[in-house]
Amino acid sequence: MNVTDDELLGAKILIVDDQPANLALLAHMLSITGYSDVTTTAKPREVARLHRTHQYDLILLDLQMPDMDGFQVMEGLKEIEQGGYLPVLVITAQPSQKLRALQAGAKDFISKPFDVLEVQTRIRNMLEVRLLYKRIETNNRQLEQMVLERTAELRDSEARFRSLVELASDWYWEQDEHGEFTRVSGPALEMLGLGEAANADSDARPRWNEADRAILGEKLAMRKPFLDFVYRRVHADGSEQYLQTSGEPKFDEAGRFRGYRGIGMDVTGRMAASGQVADKGLQRFRDAMDATTQGVFLLDRASMRFVDANAAACRLSGYRREQLLELGPAALSGDSSHDHAAEFDRLIASDTRNITQPASLVRSDGTRVNVDVQQHASRTSDGWLRVDIVRELTAAD
Repeated sequence: MNVTDDELLGAKILIVDDQPANLALLAHMLSITGYSDVTTTAKPREVARLHRTHQYDLILLDLQMPDMDGFQVMEGLKEIEQGGYLPVLVITAQPSQKLRALQAGAKDFISKPFDVLEVQTRIRNMLEVRLLYKRIETNNRQLEQMVLERTAELRDSEARFRSLVELASDWYWEQDEHGEFTRVSGPALEMLGLGEAANADSDARPRWNEADRAILGEKLAMRKPFLDFVYRRVHADGSEQYLQTSGEPKFDEAGRFRGYRGIGMDVTGRMAASGQVADKGLQRFRDAMDATTQGVFLLDRASMRFVDANAAACRLSGYRREQLLELGPAALSGDSSHDHAAEFDRLIASDTRNITQPASLVRSDGTRVNVDVQQHASRTSDGWLRVDIVRELTAAD
């Protein structure tokens, strides 16, 4: 970060001396060197006013003046340059005053009688320091302004983010690495059974579906992101409520887990409407499929639960239809660590969205049977459904 010759020669310089001959000599010396902005004054009482107006880069100041000496002038300049850099180069014929001048705030000195080379060198050196100091001050102010502007932008961005979150969901939540909620917005506490809801009478509090909570707890424990996970709770009056949440883990720059953040919403109305529409179509499906010997399961991607099953599926699994609708594929596979949602997503992303593979099915009594499963993913108006057609394998197979 060097100072250019153009910057040096364009610096603003003030010469203060009660002797006109000294003023003329120094001004001529600076002029022939190439300095273009030089001012002179024989009135030391005018120095503070002049500096306040012009903010000189260098002041050549004589110490011995009858009306007001250089030390008094420097005291006045300190009031202008409070805490800053005092750009004073003193001129003195008395060596004993040099130390006192430096202690008073002067940055350097020139001895009388003048040595031209010394004067030119000291002026150049001091101007380089002064201009670098001013550049640092300017950079610091620009940096402070950038920080202020960036802070304002971040606040605006956060406000926009919160606004979008509020439009896209009912609540926003954050957890730390210990699972404690650190930030919530909207009715998050009530929806999560915290706050006032947690203090309500136990009979009045909603009851969570434990299987749902276990699946969600497993996802959180594995520190995986999850999308549109639907879980249920039953109110004291017997009504059922469906809640949907999405979340992602947070990690710091070193890769350490720092918690979760996510959004949630009440989807009871959507699930009810979906159920009403599905009932009519699914009834026809049951009538047509209950006669088949192959088990047919319908799996909803949003909730990862079976939304219907035919009579053969009930016989094969050992569950009643009502029981199957409370379960998901994890209950029948017997493998709680398997990511069935990811498997569903891979099927959706595949070219054919259709796959046939051998598997095993765990019945309600705990026995395991070998089966052949044909899976097909299909998009509906309410989301993705997977049709599982399951055939029990016999010894002949």
